[in-house]
Amino acid sequence: MESIMTGTETITIYGRRVSLKSETRSVDQLRLNPDNPRLRHEIFLRKREMLTEEELEEAIWKMDSTKRLYRTILGSGGIQNPLYIKESGTVIEGSRRTVVARKLKSNLASGALKGEEAIAAKAIVESIPVKVLPDDISEKEIDVMLAREHISGKYPWPAVNQAEHIYRMHHISGFPIETIAEVTERSRPWVYQKLTAYEWTEKYLKSNPRGSLEDYSYFEELYKKATALRKEASFDPDDPKDREYFHRLISGGKIPMAIDVRKLPLVLAEPEARKMLEEDGIERSWITAKTKNPKIASPTFQALAEATEALQTIPRNEYLDIGQDPAKKQLVFELYHEIEKVLKDLKLK
Repeated sequence: MESIMTGTETITIYGRRVSLKSETRSVDQLRLNPDNPRLRHEIFLRKREMLTEEELEEAIWKMDSTKRLYRTILGSGGIQNPLYIKESGTVIEGSRRTVVARKLKSNLASGALKGEEAIAAKAIVESIPVKVLPDDISEKEIDVMLAREHISGKYPWPAVNQAEHIYRMHHISGFPIETIAEVTERSRPWVYQKLTAYEWTEKYLKSNPRGSLEDYSYFEELYKKATALRKEASFDPDDPKDREYFHRLISGGKIPMAIDVRKLPLVLAEPEARKMLEEDGIERSWITAKTKNPKIASPTFQALAEATEALQTIPRNEYLDIGQDPAKKQLVFELYHEIEKVLKDLKLK
């Protein structure tokens, strides 16, 4: 089946105006991208240069989000958002939709779909909306386009995929941190957080082959608590020995949930709690830390710590919006005045 052109449009990517052709193509005219942003970690873990087309399809179909998308597309009777592809048919953005279309075709052929579902599926696999990128589009421009679509856009990737893409933009495509922050509409500290946490995750997986890229969330929490760990527990996440200790806690199941990394500064500050952590895990060690340091259980000081962390990690767009939004500005002023009163009453200035 030949592709059918339905129009053209012009967009700006990284300062260049790019013309896109709008077409419809059948599923047989589409090819999965071996450099799929969602699956680069699979290549890393398997220590291979590329996954085969069959491996890509299998890995994407295993995602729960792909199965949910299958039901949505079949139920609505079509793919609503166009895929971005190269002229050759290689899918740059829209791999899950491609795999859904392939699964629909397979289920049609096997007779698993009947009646109206079969009619809808046939229409879907034969007429997929796509936007065709020009042949001269660069990898850098593709990186920017994907960042806008899946980091700052309407269809965000999971945190680990966002971090991997930022890593790629910085280390492979050579984008400076400032440019990545601008493209993703995030603050520079946010970009550093994602980048560093991903770098730490890579080092962990190289020495712990049984680990999973989902362990990234531990390292993002570690980055958020780095200052507190250095100050309160003399623990430096940048120190290879301290990070290796952290690796052992994760691989040994001592910290079952990434969110519990937030407890580490106070746990590691207490020798008895630290010993309990190494022997029995975070929950019992946290109980020990609270008995040694009662202020941990104070809702007031917990709220102050959370407010401080929120200000330290505020997204760039929200930060810049404070001056434009009277309600947000008032909230910041109220917090400022309350802190000033406490400092004055306790003569802490």
